[in-house]
Amino acid sequence: MSGLSITSVIRSTGVVVLVLRGSVGHADLAGFRDVLSDTLRARRPGRLEVDFAGVLDVDPAAAGPLAAAICAASSAATLVTVAHAPTVVGRELRLHGGGGLLV
Repeated sequence: MSGLSITSVIRSTGVVVLVLRGSVGHADLAGFRDVLSDTLRARRPGRLEVDFAGVLDVDPAAAGPLAAAICAASSAATLVTVAHAPTVVGRELRLHGGGGLLV
């Protein structure tokens, strides 16, 4: 059973926000990647924000693959940013070259 809930919100500015709530474990990675990919494909936003404000816990073993998925999603067409990142996610983003995505 997944401990992660993901809600997609579109701000009036057109920014798409993926609001994460709960705990992120290894079992949640495929679902996160699917939501991220589907959102980018269906909405084609100029900016997408991944908001970790509601995340209670991130399994350290899942942080690296999670950060890699976020970095891979950033492209010339879509600016991906990360808000309220837990320390372990911020560290992994920096290790994967995505430190500039942190807001």
